[in-house]
Amino acid sequence: MRSVLIKILALMLALLAALSAAAEVTDSEMADDGLIRVSLRSLGEPQSLRLTVSGEYALENNAGFRFERGAQIGLFALGGDVWLSAGGMLLNLGESATLTRHAAESGAENGLYMREFGENILNGDLSVSATGDALACVLEMDIEEYLCGVVAYEMSDAFPIEALKAQAVAARTYAMQRKYAAGSRGWDVADTTADQVFKGFNADYANVIAAVDATRGVVGTYRGAFAACYYTASNGGEVAEPGDVWSGSGDCGYITRHADPYDLENPRSLVNALSFAADLSDCAALRGLLEEAVGAQLEEPFELLRVDAVTPVDPDPAGSTRYTALRFDLTVRVQLPSPTPEPTLTPEPTASPAATERFSLFPFFGRSPSPEPTAAPEPAWEERSLSAELSVYEEIKRGLSLKLNGGDYERVSVAQTQDGFSIEMRCFGHGVGMSQRGAQWMAAEYGRTWQEILAFYYPGMTLERIDWDTPALTELASLAEVSALLRPEPTPKPTPAPLPALEDGEAYAAVTLESGALNVRQQPSIGAMVLEQLENGRRVIVCSAPDAEGWVRIRTAEIEGFVKSEYLTEE
Repeated sequence: MRSVLIKILALMLALLAALSAAAEVTDSEMADDGLIRVSLRSLGEPQSLRLTVSGEYALENNAGFRFERGAQIGLFALGGDVWLSAGGMLLNLGESATLTRHAAESGAENGLYMREFGENILNGDLSVSATGDALACVLEMDIEEYLCGVVAYEMSDAFPIEALKAQAVAARTYAMQRKYAAGSRGWDVADTTADQVFKGFNADYANVIAAVDATRGVVGTYRGAFAACYYTASNGGEVAEPGDVWSGSGDCGYITRHADPYDLENPRSLVNALSFAADLSDCAALRGLLEEAVGAQLEEPFELLRVDAVTPVDPDPAGSTRYTALRFDLTVRVQLPSPTPEPTLTPEPTASPAATERFSLFPFFGRSPSPEPTAAPEPAWEERSLSAELSVYEEIKRGLSLKLNGGDYERVSVAQTQDGFSIEMRCFGHGVGMSQRGAQWMAAEYGRTWQEILAFYYPGMTLERIDWDTPALTELASLAEVSALLRPEPTPKPTPAPLPALEDGEAYAAVTLESGALNVRQQPSIGAMVLEQLENGRRVIVCSAPDAEGWVRIRTAEIEGFVKSEYLTEE
C-alpha cells in the first residue's frame, strides 16, 4: 500500500511540475514561407485522375492556359509523360507539370476537387509527374490550410476545443520538423499514417478551423530546433519515450516516460479484454497454453485445477509498464508414481518331489490351486503450487486474439473479477508523446488549456509563434501568356484520354449513334446542363443501372454525368 501511495505522490508532483511549465508563447526568430508540400500517397499509383476546378487556376503560371471555374480536367500517364485532357483537347505536358493556383475573390472557393477526396477541396498548387504509366501528385499549400485537413481526421471536430488546439500545435510542429528534414526530396509529408492523415479542407468543421486559427504559427521547439511532436490515439496509461519504440530516434529530451491517468480514465480509450473463471472452464484457449507450459515442467501426468494469481513481469524497457510476460500462479493435481512391490522369496522345499506329489490334495486335477487375484492399487495424486509464464505478444496478444496494433506496442494489465481474472490490453498506436484520448479527457473533464495539455505530454518543449512570410497569390491577369508553348493547334479529331480502371459494379461501353453527338448532362434530365458531347464510338465507363427513364451515370477520364442507356452498347 505504501508503494502505491508513493507512486501516486510522484505522479502528482510530476503533473504539477509539467503544468507549471506551461509558459506563454513567445515570438520566434525563425522565418519560413509557411508552405508545405504534401505527397498524395493515398492515391496509390493511378494511371489517371479526374479533377474539377473550383478556383482560379492556370497551367504552369501561364495565363494563356487558364481553366474556367467548374472545368473538368483529366490527367493520365502514358510512356513516362503526363497528358492533360480538357475540353476535347489532349496535351502532352512532358514528364511533369503543375496546376498553379491564383488569387480569387474574397470568400470564394479556390481549389481543386478530386473524386478520391470526396467533398473536400484541395487548396494549393498540384504538381503531377509520371513514372511509366503511373502518376505521382504533390500538393503545395499553406500550412494552416493543410492543418485544417489534418486535425479533423487525426482527432475529430467533436473533440473539446482545447484538445483540438493542442493537436493543431503538435501537427504543425511535426510537419515543420519533417519539412526541414526533407533535404532534396520533392515533398515534405505524406497524406497517410506514414506521417499525418490529410484529407483536404471541409468548411463544415468549424471547431477544427477555429482551433487552427487560434494557434496560428505556434510550434514547439527544443534546443533551437523543431521538436518531433509524436502523438498517438491512446497510450494505455503511460507516455512512452521515442527510444522505447524506435532505435536511433535522436535527442527527444522533451518527451519523458511517465504515467498518464487521463488516458486510463477516458472510457473511449480502446481496450481489448479477456475474462476467464479461475478454473478456466470458460477459456479453452488459455487452458491449452497453460497446460503446454506446465507440461514442459512436469514429467508426471497432471490436471490443471485453477489459476490463483496473474502478475505482469519482465518490463521492456526496465522501469516501464510495457510488460512482456504474464506469470500465472497455478494449482495443479499431479499423479504420484506407483510404489514398486517387494520381491517374494521362494521357500525351501521340505520333502522330495515324489513325496509332495503322493500326498497332494488335488490328485484329480494334477495342479496346485491358483492364488486369489490382487487388485491394482489406485494411483495416488497430490496438489501442488507452481508458476508458468506466457509471452505477452506471442502467446497472449496473438494466441488469445487481443491484438490492437500491427506492431507490439500494447500494454497488458490484469484485474481480478468475482470468479476469476481479466487480462486487458491497452495502447492504440505507438504510445509516444501526446495521447489524443488523454488530451480529450484533460480538456473535457479537468478543464485544462491547450498549453497545459502540451506541457504534460511534452514537458521539455518550448512554444514559439512564427510569423509566416507566405507569398501572396498572383492575379491571373498579371501572368505572362505563352501561347506557343501551351496552345497547340487543335486536331480535327482530338484523341480522348484512356479510360481509368473499372470499379465494382462498373462496365465499359461505347457510344452508338447513327448521326450527331451524345449529350452528357449534369443531372438525369433532358433539361440539365450539357457537360460535353461524345462522338459515335467513344468509350465510356457505365457506373449505374438505368433508372426508370433509362438514364445511367457514366464517366470518362475527364467528366462524369448522365446519358440515356439506349445510346450505349456494353462491351
